[in-house]
Amino acid sequence: MTATADSRRSEEYVGEEMTLVEHLQELRSRLFKSAAAIVVGFVVGFIFRDHVLELLQRPYCNLPSEIRAGAARISGDAECSLLVLRVLDPFVISLKAAAVVAVVIAAPVVCYQLLRFVAPGLRPMERRYSIPFVVASQVLFAGGAVFSFFLIPRALEFLLGFAGPSLTPVLSGNEYLSFILQVMIAFGVSFEFPLVLMILSLMGVVTSKGLRRWRRQAIFGTFVAAAIITPTQDPLTMTMMAAPLVLFYEFSVLFAWFVERRRARAEATLGA
Repeated sequence: MTATADSRRSEEYVGEEMTLVEHLQELRSRLFKSAAAIVVGFVVGFIFRDHVLELLQRPYCNLPSEIRAGAARISGDAECSLLVLRVLDPFVISLKAAAVVAVVIAAPVVCYQLLRFVAPGLRPMERRYSIPFVVASQVLFAGGAVFSFFLIPRALEFLLGFAGPSLTPVLSGNEYLSFILQVMIAFGVSFEFPLVLMILSLMGVVTSKGLRRWRRQAIFGTFVAAAIITPTQDPLTMTMMAAPLVLFYEFSVLFAWFVERRRARAEATLGA
């Protein structure tokens, strides 16, 4: 075994040894910082809840006037209105709006604290990729949520359009906000799919050849998963979720191919 191989092997498992008490103290510190970030985000969200609710209400306000006519007649508002059906609904809605801001503000802090907690046990190569993957996970989740936000009006119009002339759609604020959050979270989580494939590619669990061989099954499974994850289970929303996932799958194939070529060049260099 050469000196270079010995040094690589010795550097592979460089980590910081900590006692059990030190691990528990470190965990307590990370949990406290994460909880503090969530509390700060929640307070900020509760202060600006009116602006958040106005933003989340825009997809409903962008619907055709005939769909919103029922709620407008009940409330006397010609623009767009969501009804309150229970005494506690205004408070619950405010909490949900604050929770949205809390997630946006606290998610990067929580992921960073998690990364710092597990970093001592990671190998140098894993540490090198950890921060980019944490950043990518945040970007992909936010991208999925934003993507869904612009597609929600079409989904609402499609679903509420089934009411016909004999039924008048009237949405409560609590029900509408729950629907919006479920769709945004579902899209955000589903957009993490390519990141999982990239991690598996780096670990050598999957290869570009295997991904290409299972392409048809993966596309079929993507549509099945979209149908299950999508709260509405309607074909339009399902297709809107599955389409970007198929593109992400193709990108993962290219990423796996790139990783394999880079790994092959590194092995050829070491062999020389």
